[in-house]
Amino acid sequence: MAMSRRVLSGFTLVELLVVIAIIGVLIALLLPAVQQAREAARRMQCSNNLKQLGLSFHNFHDTFGYLPPAALRNEYASFYPLIMPYLEQKNVVDQLDLELPMTTGANYTFINTDAAAVPMLLCPSRRSGTQISELGAATDYCITGNRESTNECDRLDADNATPGLHYSALILAKGGTVDSSNRLTGWKSQTNFASITDGLSNTSILGEKYVPTSNINKHANAGDGTLYYWHIDDWKTWMIIRNSKFPLMRGPNITTGEYRKSMGSYHPGISQFLMADGSVTNVANNVNPEFTLLMADRRDGRVNNYDQ
Repeated sequence: MAMSRRVLSGFTLVELLVVIAIIGVLIALLLPAVQQAREAARRMQCSNNLKQLGLSFHNFHDTFGYLPPAALRNEYASFYPLIMPYLEQKNVVDQLDLELPMTTGANYTFINTDAAAVPMLLCPSRRSGTQISELGAATDYCITGNRESTNECDRLDADNATPGLHYSALILAKGGTVDSSNRLTGWKSQTNFASITDGLSNTSILGEKYVPTSNINKHANAGDGTLYYWHIDDWKTWMIIRNSKFPLMRGPNITTGEYRKSMGSYHPGISQFLMADGSVTNVANNVNPEFTLLMADRRDGRVNNYDQ
């Protein structure tokens, strides 16, 4: 009886190496596209965050007839707790007593807990939505300050605001109280949509603040900090307002120049700004700083010629 010979089929070592090499090439080709798609999704989410903030400003304005003040007074609430009911975050602001400083007692205890973090106030290209800085829950969006005469951020004292000095859409409030329901009484910011004479679509309210990766969630002197309060005339001011006169920071690792007072993002090539009409504008990071300075001024009367 003749014996049949069974032939075993399979890959040779050379063929296996070729297949592995081909797979490696395909991964190398596809990985940048995947990364670009992910960043595009993160940038879109960041834009949506700003649009939600824009809607909250409009709803606040519809309710009170004016824009929220940048802050109530020294060490008290920034504008963020004031608009949280319009961001579906009433449960958060209900934990705060706006008649007391944010830096002491139960207020300070709360803003340093995970419950105080608001994911929509963080850019997903920069960090997760649950991170807490050394000074409490953080934000990546700040007021676009306008001041040409100083290297510092604009730090108007809430009790000594000088008319004509500050032309941003949000300014510090003067006088007033907050009742037991956290309703503002007398804390008018002195700005409304009618006071934005350059046009709502031409004037920025908020933008992406710059924080290098080494300073993420560090104290405010490092360029980051809490979203909940404002402190006049020192480094804590930088948490809530940045000076639009400085160039936009490019890339996530810049630690030179005025990076702690500047705007900028982790999105490749652009930074995003919320305009007073609720739209979001993408600005190239290499734009002339005069453009962002003019964009932050609500009544300079000068026309921006930036081609988006």
